[in-house]
Amino acid sequence: MSNFRRGIAFIFEGQTEEEFYLSMLRYFVSKNHGFVLRKEIDTDTNEYRYIITRDSNSVIVKTYTVGTILSSVRTSANWYKNNCYKQYKQINWTVFLCYDTESYTYAISQFNSDDWKDFRKTIAGNRRTTIVDMASIADIEDTMLLDLDGVCKYLETPNCAIPNGSKGKVKMKKLFRDNGQTYHEGERARYLIDSLDKETVIRKSSIPFHKIETACFK
Repeated sequence: MSNFRRGIAFIFEGQTEEEFYLSMLRYFVSKNHGFVLRKEIDTDTNEYRYIITRDSNSVIVKTYTVGTILSSVRTSANWYKNNCYKQYKQINWTVFLCYDTESYTYAISQFNSDDWKDFRKTIAGNRRTTIVDMASIADIEDTMLLDLDGVCKYLETPNCAIPNGSKGKVKMKKLFRDNGQTYHEGERARYLIDSLDKETVIRKSSIPFHKIETACFK
């Protein structure tokens, strides 16, 4: 374990965010020459972890998805403390909080606006921890729709327009319906997400995706 140069922890609000950011991580690995990404079981915690490696340069990446009503700010903070910070005591950690700033108003959300502040306060005292907000002012689907051409190609339709609507998820579902298909969230959105032009998304988005690349490879 001492060969890890640093640790990266992602905390996601839902499975679609998880799929999106893991796809972005794979993209950054592909564009940084010589690095490879592997997924394996962490035998100490019995959960998956990701290792980014080039020669003797290794970075460990761990993920936690809030997802269910059984999860909370406290369990998320405890996961980070026990499964990241304390487990790998010799390295510094960057924690990416990946969530939608408006989603705490949804009935199914596990966080409200103050919860994220409390979470940051809970882990901010760990001296080897840097916290990075990857907050979006809209749904993750709004970020995906920044590459509308990519979505249209996935749907195999030459021309399409973003439907009217206030939420990206609503727009995406309608766009799929209009083209005779059904939009699926979570793991079932993986192929759509992987097909997107990540540079287009990065260029058009206000989310600081470059900080992920910097933390992992610089």
